[in-house]
Amino acid sequence: YVWGACSPGAFDCSGFVSYCVTGAYARIGTTYTFLGFPQVSDPQPGDICTSATHCGIYVGGGMMIHASDYGVGVIMSEVRGDMIYVRY
Repeated sequence: YVWGACSPGAFDCSGFVSYCVTGAYARIGTTYTFLGFPQVSDPQPGDICTSATHCGIYVGGGMMIHASDYGVGVIMSEVRGDMIYVRY
């Protein structure tokens, strides 16, 4: 985890989401930007789960993969209760 990063071996949460949905090391937005994407009520694997402060990629079963925090890196965990699901 590196704040502001979207590069090989270094991501922050929105950099990781950007890479996952585009396959390129180019940021498409921030957690705040993702809140403006079309919201979905039937999340599918690959959708973005986001809040005002964090984001990840929905993998199904109430779980997401995300760049968590310093010293933790990219992990899979439960989708947080304050998140919405959006589609790119």
